[in-house]
Amino acid sequence: MRRRTLLLALPLSAPLAGCGAVSRAGKSSDDNASAGGGSSFEVTDVLGRTVGFDSQPEKVVLGESRHIYSLLFLNKDNPIDKVVAWGKDLQKAAPDFYDMLVGAFPAAKDIPEIGSVSNGDLSVETLEAYQPDVVVLTLDIYNAGQQAGFIDNLDNQGLRYVVTDFRRDPVNNTETSVKLLGDIMGRRDDAQAFLDFYHEQVDPVVGRASSADPRPTTFLWRAPGLNDPCSTYAKANLGAVITATGGTNIADSLLSGEEGVLTVEQIIESAPRNIIATGGEWGAQKLKDTAKTSYVHLGYEADEDSAKASLAQLKDQPGLEQVEAFDEGRVFGVYHQFYDAPFNFIAYLAFAKWQNPDLFSDLDPEGVWDDFHDKYMPWESQGVFITGI
Repeated sequence: MRRRTLLLALPLSAPLAGCGAVSRAGKSSDDNASAGGGSSFEVTDVLGRTVGFDSQPEKVVLGESRHIYSLLFLNKDNPIDKVVAWGKDLQKAAPDFYDMLVGAFPAAKDIPEIGSVSNGDLSVETLEAYQPDVVVLTLDIYNAGQQAGFIDNLDNQGLRYVVTDFRRDPVNNTETSVKLLGDIMGRRDDAQAFLDFYHEQVDPVVGRASSADPRPTTFLWRAPGLNDPCSTYAKANLGAVITATGGTNIADSLLSGEEGVLTVEQIIESAPRNIIATGGEWGAQKLKDTAKTSYVHLGYEADEDSAKASLAQLKDQPGLEQVEAFDEGRVFGVYHQFYDAPFNFIAYLAFAKWQNPDLFSDLDPEGVWDDFHDKYMPWESQGVFITGI
């Protein structure tokens, strides 16, 4: 039976730091743009680039199909409207999500797939064939494209593009990215409605977490089983959410870059109070040869038994049995795709409650996830997206 709860609605007493506003010209911010609207407008992407449009885009290419995460709540009746081509990352990274999408909107399986810049199989000519009004890139695609000369080719051919980011700096770029997509898809009211909800969840947590003392240590284990053992993030991605929700990310002082791999010895010496591992529906993916564990089973197709069992087996990684978090019941699992989606508000709620249970005893992330589905998603909540042992 699904749990029911009211959406967390607390005062916006501590605004999320760094949230930027999208500028517009010639378009009311109060109205969703109608298809084919003739008014010109401008958007500002996460790079601070201002991009102008003579009218509302009708043909949109998504560099990553995971942009659908935002389009689901922007237009839950027809989230694939205006999408003429997209990447094929969702299909591999989150097959449970893709299956839910195709089940609700069968036409999604017929959207043409494009290659990727990182794999070297995406050309500007491929994009031009779809005659897009705009191409939506992620910050990772943009950075890879700069190195490969792809962005120069886009500029030289006059293809209009915008850049989003939910992955590298979710704390600062989530709002800008949602507003940007709302503008591009002509769903401004829906974007603002989601952001109002988002801030009702996140801002009070960030405000309360600022007073957390002590700030417990946490090891964020990035996709165990699929990555090299003890892969993690520092000062970025979900690692930044650990800090924003009142914890101390042990990788911050151990890694020089945003991501990397810790040694078992480093983790044992750090003695993290909590371990948070990310997981998904990854039975079809090949496990990393260096990994001594399987993946954490989370998502729409997971159940509590399989989720908890997959979390418990992480102790099989040699050396980690020495980390007291396993014996003290301080090991948790979170759906990996929250690292690259506006759904990261659930990570805020869960991380806060796990790291400072006394300070955040009132939070109910599972209930908020259920209610979010009821209000914003085209299907009901099911499966397991956060768990602990």
